[in-house]
Parts: sequence; C-alpha cells; structure tokens
Amino acid sequence: MNPRLSVVLLALSLAACGSSDPEGPGPTPDAGTSVPDAGTEDAGVPDAGTPDAGAPDAGPVDSGTPDAGEPDAGPPLVIPKTLSGYGLFTGSPADGGLVPVEGNVPYTLSTPLFSDYSVKSRTLYIPPGKTAHYQPMAALDLPVGTLITKTFAFPADLRKPDQDVRVIETRVLVRQPSGWEAWPYVWNEAQTEATQVPGGGSAEVTFIDLEGETRSFTYAVPSKNQCQQCHHLVDDKGAQVMHPIGVKARYLHRTNTYGGVERDQLEYLASLGKLDGLPAAAEVPKAPDAFDPQAADLTTRARTYLDINCAHCHNPKGTAGITSQLFLDIDNASLFNLGECKRPGSAGSGVGGEFDILPGNHAESILWYRLHTVEDGKMMPQIGRTIRHEEGSQLIADWIDSMPAKSCK
Repeated sequence: MNPRLSVVLLALSLAACGSSDPEGPGPTPDAGTSVPDAGTEDAGVPDAGTPDAGAPDAGPVDSGTPDAGEPDAGPPLVIPKTLSGYGLFTGSPADGGLVPVEGNVPYTLSTPLFSDYSVKSRTLYIPPGKTAHYQPMAALDLPVGTLITKTFAFPADLRKPDQDVRVIETRVLVRQPSGWEAWPYVWNEAQTEATQVPGGGSAEVTFIDLEGETRSFTYAVPSKNQCQQCHHLVDDKGAQVMHPIGVKARYLHRTNTYGGVERDQLEYLASLGKLDGLPAAAEVPKAPDAFDPQAADLTTRARTYLDINCAHCHNPKGTAGITSQLFLDIDNASLFNLGECKRPGSAGSGVGGEFDILPGNHAESILWYRLHTVEDGKMMPQIGRTIRHEEGSQLIADWIDSMPAKSCK
C-alpha cells in the first residue's frame, strides 16, 4: 500500500503539533438532539424523625480497579446537530484544515481498517480530570465523556494524496453514562460544516487509484443503527454492548508527531495524565503494518489484517463469531476456529468452496472469497466497504497459499 496515503489528511490535522493539552478548553456542545431530564428535587418538609443511629457498614472497600466510566457520571452529553457543536476542531476543510483543539489528541493506527480506499484522520478527547485505563488486549477503558472522531476523505488521485481532497463524513463515538453511542456527520459540498445524519446517507465518489485507473462508486455512510453492527460485543447477560474498535494498545503503540517531536502515542497519553497502568514499552503488544514485509512475517501480517478488519465481529463475544465459531482475533490459537478445514455455519452456496480455509488453496477458501468478492450478500464485511481491497485480498491469498496443502475431506 502506498505509504503516502497516511499523510493525506496532514492539512486536516496539522495542529497535532502542540495541540494536545488535555486541560484545554475542550468541547462545548450546542443544543442537541436530546436534553437530559434534570429532575426536580423533593421540596417538601424534611423528615423530622430520629436519624438511624446504627453504625455504618464497616465492610472493606472494594479494592479493585474502578471502571473508567464511573457509575455516577452526571447527565448524558447533549448530542449536537453539527460537528462544530462539539467544539473539537477549529477551521474546516474549506479553509485548509480541520484543526483539533487543545485536548483533542490526533492519533493513527499501525494498520487501519479498510474503507473503500478512503483516508482517515482520528482524534481522541478525554475530558479534563478523567483518565483512561490501559488494557493489554481489549480497547482502552475510556471514561464517560470521551469523544472519538474518525474523518473519511478521498483525494482526487491516490498517487497525490495531499492534493484536491474531498472530505465525506466524520463519525463520532460518544461515551455516555449508559455506554457508547455512534453519530455520523456528513460534510456539505462547500466543505464548511458536517451535519448529523442518524439515518445514514451516500455520496458519489470518483478517484484515480494507485494504478492510474479511474474508479467511481457510491460511498455508503452508515446509519447510527448500522454502526452497532460492527461496534458491538455480547456481554455476560447476552446483551449487545457497543465498544470502540481501533483504540487498542497494539494499534496505538507507534510514534506520532506532537509539538514537533516524535512520541509513542501511548506514552504521550500517559505523560498527559490521560492514561494510567501503562507498562514498560517492551511489555506492550505491538501490531505491525500488515503491508510492510519488513515489519513481520506473512502469517503475523495476515492475522493482523484479519484482526482489525474482521475480528470486531468474528470473536468469541461477537454475534458473527458466536454464530459461525470463526474467530479471527489475533489471540485466537485454535486453527479450527481460525477456519482451517472448517465448514461454515451459514455461508450458503457459491462462496468459493466448502471450507473457510483450505490450506494451500486460497481460490477454494471461503474466507478469501468473501473478502475478495463485491457481490451483495456474499461480501465481507457486510457494511463498511463497497469496492475490493486489492492489497488486502492479495495478502490473505498469499497467506493461505503459504500453508502446507492438505485435504480437508
């Protein structure tokens, strides 16, 4: 993959240098979709009875690590109708940059999730006085009030990723007291404002790809409810609970430029007082760039690609994983649950073969076929892409072909 894609939104996040003080002004939402009921306190005469004279419960206080989303976190954040209402950025794409305010920290991922060759910029805002907790494998435990943004854009020519860039949408994940919510915002033609579109939308996109070919397609903006499909896990009670995907230590454990200095992103958050529990760098898992042959061996790179692109659904706590028993998360050690010689649960006919992975033969492996095809009902992921990821498809084909051939009959 062309490494220049990672800098296409440099103009959109040029305030990454010196714009990450977590105690800055922070977002100030405008009037939003729902105003929380503030309630009315009992104004009656106080109870004149004798107070309970019993001794307070002297039991030991739970010494466990508290959840970053404390139970009494106040009223929910009011969701603004426009992106500017959050107060997370200054400027706009129209005037040369979508600049994060102080405290809204830009970050990148070592291997990002593929979304129709769009290029993305990401920010993380943790409210003043609050701190995230490090997690070795799961997403960081982020406190109530956290805002995660991801902005999607297309340059006119992928070979010139910093020129003639059109921003399509910005998605905001909001950590409410009740859990995470996802809100999509679509940018207007003038590139001056993005407006909330809970029902989703679409945009006609044309660009020149890395091979010099012109591509045109309809880009789909997911609805608020569709975001739940990718961002949910099943909790201990069997309920679907929304979670972030990319803010995992292994994808954040890489350098970025802050204040003109290259810093490890996790270490930088810790230095701001926004992340606790961070172990020594050598103890933090690190995901490679899946498309850099020098970064890791083929199997590790292929597993990393599947982990970021597929494992948010295909894991032991994801609905797709529970149904199919196909687990594509990086820490799955079962070759059968990874798909080797495993028949699918409900893939139907015409999806490439009999087994999720037929070692040594990608062309007869359902896993590769569903990543490669663009046919509705057979394509994976089911949402989030419209066109084929050529490099990702080739990576998985190479990995399957590298496996010692075997008959699964």
